[in-house]
Amino acid sequence: MNVKENILKKIIRVDQAGELGAQQIYQGQKMIFKLQKNKKDFDQISKMAVDEKEHLDFFDNIAKEKKIRPTKLKGLFGLGAYAMGVGTALMGPKAAYVCTEAVEEIIEKHYQKQIDQLEGVDEELRKKLVKFRDDEVEHKNTAIDEGSREAFGYSILRKTINETTKAAIFLAERI
Repeated sequence: MNVKENILKKIIRVDQAGELGAQQIYQGQKMIFKLQKNKKDFDQISKMAVDEKEHLDFFDNIAKEKKIRPTKLKGLFGLGAYAMGVGTALMGPKAAYVCTEAVEEIIEKHYQKQIDQLEGVDEELRKKLVKFRDDEVEHKNTAIDEGSREAFGYSILRKTINETTKAAIFLAERI
């Protein structure tokens, strides 16, 4: 296996895991907002989840096409992400938006690193990642606009979610 194939497998595996995690976070948050009859935040989270579904579908399809196995931690990541979504939504809408802001700021940097790695390697995938990165930046900005920075315990919650996201990326790239 050559360097290009290794880079592509690593990128596709970790991004597939990340987009699955995003879907699960939003599913957990949507469940809580639905139970609370919080239509405003349910609708906002649902809009962002549509983009994440597009991203996940893309990575699922390319992984299948290129016969790239998902991370062995897929189940654990899905469960943990869902719990993170439920937990932050139970803390209130602003905390749910802290979750989005914190995850997306790490993913923005993560995608940018991959975009740089793919220059001259795979321009088609590179262009797709540019679009996905831009979607993630939009989600981060939406979260800020919705008041993430006004949440109780903002700094510690953001830092905890940042570090959890970094750990998930590290593990998904390797396992």
